[in-house]
Amino acid sequence: MTEGLNSLKITVLNDNEPGQGLRNDWGWSVVIESEKWKILFDADTRSDVIEYNTKKIGINVQDIDFAILSHGHLDHYGGFEYIGRMKRGLKVYLPENVGILETWGLETIVIEKPMEIVENVLSTGPLKAFSLREQALIIKGNGFNVLIVGCSHPGIDKIVERAFEMVGRIYLVIGGFHGPSKKQLDNISRFSDFISPAHCSGDDAKNYVRNKFNEKYLMVRTGSIIKIPF
Repeated sequence: MTEGLNSLKITVLNDNEPGQGLRNDWGWSVVIESEKWKILFDADTRSDVIEYNTKKIGINVQDIDFAILSHGHLDHYGGFEYIGRMKRGLKVYLPENVGILETWGLETIVIEKPMEIVENVLSTGPLKAFSLREQALIIKGNGFNVLIVGCSHPGIDKIVERAFEMVGRIYLVIGGFHGPSKKQLDNISRFSDFISPAHCSGDDAKNYVRNKFNEKYLMVRTGSIIKIPF
């Protein structure tokens, strides 16, 4: 039986919500750090935003061990152009091929099914939304499981349920929920201790979670740093 991680740190490199002294646009990108590795999850729309914010926050791209791309929309992969310039050959795990990443000097690895990427780091595997394939990232800790999502095109409730089937109760779900319905938010609250809607979630979703599940709501914006467990 593998031992979980003791702690995590999540830094929001970009979110639709601006942060003081940082650049932002419509997009999503976070860096997840443990005592064992540093992972980039998605890379926003623009390289200049990722370049500026990594330097301002103090994240060295050379220290990133590998990257995860949730799905092939520009607002999640555009900034990989800068990442490729700074660290050629970085492995990017993605649910379907995005050819331009290789022209930027990155190594792409397509994930076909739920799997463990490295110890305690899992992909939900691709979930379908029409012709799109999207994955989410699960981090297993000692007493906590964290789920990081991109845009949740397949449905945030379906992604959370997939993660719950794989690892059990979710301590924190964070990322873009794609304008979810109240029913979807009610569903994910059954499986999650803390809920952090960001990026494409919309103000209605944020307000609903804040008002109905106040103790579960966690607000994030560009530059937010989350240390887990709280």
